[in-house]
Amino acid sequence: MKITPETREIISQYKARINAQRREHGLSALNTAQVIDEICDYLRYQPAVYIGGAYLRQSGRE
Repeated sequence: MKITPETREIISQYKARINAQRREHGLSALNTAQVIDEICDYLRYQPAVYIGGAYLRQSGRE
């Protein structure tokens, strides 16, 4: 997957914050792929998302 350096930096910042909290709670760190999977999973359960200039309603979700 090709991502911009800016996107890579944003993911890196999120990963650092996530893993700091996980360490505080005695959990193992997540790698970059796991962080992206978690972000996608979170988006899947939102009633709507705005991505790439498109507003996407997630029909059938409560």
